[in-house]
Amino acid sequence: MKYLNTLFLFLCFNISASLAQDVSITCTSERNPDNSISIYADSRCYGEYTLKLTFTSLLGYSTTANLHSGIALATVTSGRKEIMKLMPDKSAQTYSLQYRYQNFPGRAMYRMPDSSFVYLMPSNAGNHLKISKVSSLSERLGTKQTDNFYGTGFIYQLNDTICAARAGVVYQCNNKVKEGEDATTYFRSGRNRIGIQHKDGTLGDYAILAPIQLLVSEGDYVYPGQPLAVFNKKSEKYVVLFSTYYLDEKKLTIDRDNSTSTPSHFSYLPTLFYNSENTQPVSLQLNKEYNVKHPLEIVVAEMSKKEKKRWLSN
Repeated sequence: MKYLNTLFLFLCFNISASLAQDVSITCTSERNPDNSISIYADSRCYGEYTLKLTFTSLLGYSTTANLHSGIALATVTSGRKEIMKLMPDKSAQTYSLQYRYQNFPGRAMYRMPDSSFVYLMPSNAGNHLKISKVSSLSERLGTKQTDNFYGTGFIYQLNDTICAARAGVVYQCNNKVKEGEDATTYFRSGRNRIGIQHKDGTLGDYAILAPIQLLVSEGDYVYPGQPLAVFNKKSEKYVVLFSTYYLDEKKLTIDRDNSTSTPSHFSYLPTLFYNSENTQPVSLQLNKEYNVKHPLEIVVAEMSKKEKKRWLSN
């Protein structure tokens, strides 16, 4: 009778779990012959994602997973895998299990990653880019900024190419917006965007305020300086708002409301760019124009020996 009660709760939590943030990642549960319960994640996304499970009810089960105030985090990649197993306590009088889940791009990190990595300016070598101001959404609305926000705006011309500032996997890209934008606010849903996951777990975001032709697809691995998109249609301005950030584990575990405002779960990083005017990389100056260069030592910085050999032979 006790396990029959649990089966009823299975139906309940599967309904609540269907409210997940992204249908490309689904979470399901299965009862095993020993009456333990396995929770599986099935991802159709590219790159790494963090699955956040918030248990609203968990009685009569134990698990080896790390639970923080009823919240568990699991890193998932493309495909289906078991992310947690719950073992029944034979002495328990009541068995109850109910949870909801969300997913976030990137690998949740407890500590801030190294911010000294040097990026390329995101255009073809030999091009010139002017730097514009970038503000966060809260700043535009007049709200006091509680977290450090970092972003760099690059001004292009028609037919200019947007290139990768750092190597990584294209985990999202969109070119559906066919009209230019006036706003320079960094975060805005629905705009043309390219997201790249870097080797160290950080995320590079290219928010694009004009129509583009994409040159990459989701799942592609790109190298520094590789073309990502072209400004192919007349627009009032051609701007890329570039920023790097990471998924902050502390913010994820503190937030039990599963807010859909995903920027609140990320922490931004200051980004250093290579420019030929300084021997040391520095943050770029507002309204100044820079000549874009792709020095070999930065292009191959994160390549394996095999990748370097192949790259140099081409």
